[in-house]
Amino acid sequence: MAFNQKTDLIKGEALLLYIGETVGEVTTYKPIAYASTHTLSINGDTIDTSSKMSGAWKEFFVGQLNWQVTSESLVSKTSGQMSYKTLKSLMAAREPILIKIGSPQAASADFTLDTSSEVASGSAIITSLEQTATNGELCTSSITLQGTGVLGDGTPTT
Repeated sequence: MAFNQKTDLIKGEALLLYIGETVGEVTTYKPIAYASTHTLSINGDTIDTSSKMSGAWKEFFVGQLNWQVTSESLVSKTSGQMSYKTLKSLMAAREPILIKIGSPQAASADFTLDTSSEVASGSAIITSLEQTATNGELCTSSITLQGTGVLGDGTPTT
């Protein structure tokens, strides 16, 4: 199978971190407003299985898995978005939130999630929310989400 950069690769701006907002029985996903980056990390705990028979090198098994998402964004003062203020309220609620990573629908002014483009989904808790205000620059914020449970897959199409 041949490699084709134009169809094989995903541009960073094509993937957004979406936060689930549930009203009644309906969950809608909104992107973090004015996000500039997000990083998804998947880690495995290690279990030391070293013994006298291991020689000079330690040996390990992989234990439990965990995941985390961090995101950086500009601070928006517009209501109705997944802005710093909204994320702060979600953190204060101290409840797990639903997240998805995927691409917006084509020609969508509000960056509505294209459900066929999901590459990851799960439940997470907000463990950190920071705001930075530097003289002469736009205010920024960062969020850290610790996954709780399985990180689901999707099939990227972008």
